Amino acid sequence: MKRSSRRSPAAALGLRLAALVCLALAAAPGLAAAAPRIYDAHAPAASLDGKAAPAIPPPPPEYHTEDLGWIEFAYRPSTRDRVRPLIVHAGAIRAELSALLGREALVAPVKVRIAAVPAELDNLVPGGLESAATAASFGALRLAVLSASPRSGLAAPDLESAFRHELAHLALDEATGGAPLPRWFHEGFAAHVAGDHAAGRAQRLSVAALRGRLLPLDTLEESLPGAGDAPGSVAYAQSADVLRFLVEGERRHGFTRALDAVRAGAPLASALEAAYASTGHELELAWRADVARRYGFVPVLLGSLLVLGLLVAGALGVQRLRGRRSPAPPAPHRRLRAAPEARHRPARTSTAQLVATLGARHRSESDGDAGVPKVEHNGRWHTLH
Repeated sequence: MKRSSRRSPAAALGLRLAALVCLALAAAPGLAAAAPRIYDAHAPAASLDGKAAPAIPPPPPEYHTEDLGWIEFAYRPSTRDRVRPLIVHAGAIRAELSALLGREALVAPVKVRIAAVPAELDNLVPGGLESAATAASFGALRLAVLSASPRSGLAAPDLESAFRHELAHLALDEATGGAPLPRWFHEGFAAHVAGDHAAGRAQRLSVAALRGRLLPLDTLEESLPGAGDAPGSVAYAQSADVLRFLVEGERRHGFTRALDAVRAGAPLASALEAAYASTGHELELAWRADVARRYGFVPVLLGSLLVLGLLVAGALGVQRLRGRRSPAPPAPHRRLRAAPEARHRPARTSTAQLVATLGARHRSESDGDAGVPKVEHNGRWHTLH
C-alpha cells in the first residue's frame, strides 16, 4: 500500500507551533543556553556564534588551583610570582567594584585562568578564543582568562591591570543582569576601573579637546575600533572618561540608579536620562565642560610651567658645563724683590742726657755770659776767666 505524502492540517499546525516554540526558546536568554558574550579591551566584542560549550573546561592537570570561595584561580606554576599579587589584591578590587556599582559585586563565583603564553588560552576557553587578545572575559560563564606573556611584537601585558579590567566586565554584566549594553559603555567602565593606558588616554583627550575634535557621544559605538587598536583611539579614551564622569563624586548615585533601570529592562539611554534628570544632550555638554577644565586649561598651564622650568634648568646646565670646560686663567707672575737693606737707626737718647741737655740750654739762655766758656766739676759749673 502506497503511503500518502500529504499531511493533515492538524499535523502541519503542530509542526508550525513546534517551530515557534523552538525559536522562542532560542531567543530567550533565561530558557536556553545562549552563547556567552566576550568583553575584551584588546579585541572587538563578539560571541562564540554557538561554538562554545556550556561548560567551562577543567584547567590542565599541571595548573595549580587556589580557591578563595568567591573566586577560583588556576595558573601554571611558572607564573606564580606574577599571580600572587592578583590573589592578594582580589578582595580589594571586589570592594572597589562594589562601591562603584552601589551593590555587592561578583556575588556569583568567578573562575580565573592564567596561561603562561597566549597559545594556551584556546585550551582554557570553551570552543577556543577567536581573537588575538591576551585577556578576555565571558559574562555568561563567569570566566576570565589571562596570558602572562605577550604576543609577538607586543609589550609584556600588565597582568594586574588586565585582571582588574576583566573583573570589571564581569561585575558590570552581573549588576545589569546580563542586559545588552553598548560596547563603548562596557569598555569605558572596565578601562576606568583598571586604569590601563591612563597617561595615553589623558594625552589624547587633551589634544582632542584643544583642537575641538572630541567625538559626539552617539558616535562612540561606531567609532570604537577593534583588536589592539582600541586602546590607542580617541573613542576608547572618551569612553573611559565618560564613565569616569558618570561615577565621579555625587554622580555615582545616578550611575547606580541607571544600572538598576537597565537591569529592570530599560534601554541605557533612557536609564541615564532618568537617573541624572538630564537629557542625553545635557549630559554630553556637562561632560565636555568637565573635559575642558580637566584636559584643557590646566594641562596647558602645567605644560608651560614645565617647559619654562626645563629651559631654565638647561641654561644653568650649559653655563656650568662651559665653566667646567673653559681653562683656568694663568696665575699672575710675581717679581722677585731684593731683600731691603737694613737701615741703622741711632740709639735713643736716655732721659738723663735729655734733662742735662735741656738744663744746659736753659742756663745758657738765662746766663748773660753766654759767650764765656764754662766747665762742670762735681755737679757745679765754673766760668773760665
